[in-house]
Amino acid sequence: MQWQSTIEEFLKSLEAERGSSVNTVLAYKNDLGQFGEYLNQSAHEEDGWSAINQEYVVGYVEALTQRGYTKSTIARKIAALKTLFHWLNEHGQMAEDPTLRLKSPRVDKRTPRLLTQSEVNSLIDATALVSMPRSARDRALLEVIYSSGMRVSEAITLRLGDIDLEMHEVRCLGRGNHTRKTPLLPRSVEALRDYLTHARIELMGNASTDYVFLNPQGTRLTRQAVWLMTRQYARTAHIEGEVTPHTLRHSRAAHMLSDGQDVHRVQEWLGHANLATTQMYQPRLPDEVPGEIRDLVLPPLPIPQPIE
Repeated sequence: MQWQSTIEEFLKSLEAERGSSVNTVLAYKNDLGQFGEYLNQSAHEEDGWSAINQEYVVGYVEALTQRGYTKSTIARKIAALKTLFHWLNEHGQMAEDPTLRLKSPRVDKRTPRLLTQSEVNSLIDATALVSMPRSARDRALLEVIYSSGMRVSEAITLRLGDIDLEMHEVRCLGRGNHTRKTPLLPRSVEALRDYLTHARIELMGNASTDYVFLNPQGTRLTRQAVWLMTRQYARTAHIEGEVTPHTLRHSRAAHMLSDGQDVHRVQEWLGHANLATTQMYQPRLPDEVPGEIRDLVLPPLPIPQPIE
């Protein structure tokens, strides 16, 4: 079908021309695939993309609203449409972009879930309750994610050459293939040194790889495994609410700024494209925030099965 084949072509360009990550491409594929299905039902394929005007786009957004999608989800899907139609316009497949005057619903920004330093310590200390070599691996991994504030996708693709224990820093490949260096706390350096000296060798077995964090098969960990283990340790540590690896990233940003780190340096370390994203974590006066952020409690999640 024309709609889907064009969307597939666009997705390939995201990866080839913009260096978008696999997760970004998958997110676009989901959102735009849904739009393609809408066009299959409401448009004539033989008319081509040039026939898709603002009326079609508005009708799609109204259909999303009727199906009960949240404002944030609709805003994300509109952003995907804008990117697609801009690309179509650039490549001569449309004379006019039908999304130029399309407005996204206003989404109220929420302060991300943050952990106190005590909760971070309890979360990481919970790794001591599992057996070796997993205990050393998980402790080093969580220490690195928190210490550097890196994304989980960046942590699982770390290679041995990215780590400099003497300089207390790590190099990671972020979004858009941008490389940055971030400092490591002394305790994360200690945890990493212990893991690399003993546990990693045991996990690697007869395999040959330079990825830092490995599973028992000697291959690198997956994002899902890291998310599940983080939730498990949060429950073990009796930390209420949803806790993910990204919670550690959010918390580290807030803790660095609370400790007086320069906001531009924190932006550089975390790889934020916009300074406004980093400024969201700056300490606020008591009357600016209704209640303590750390008291925000989300519904509990089902307890996942153990992960190796």
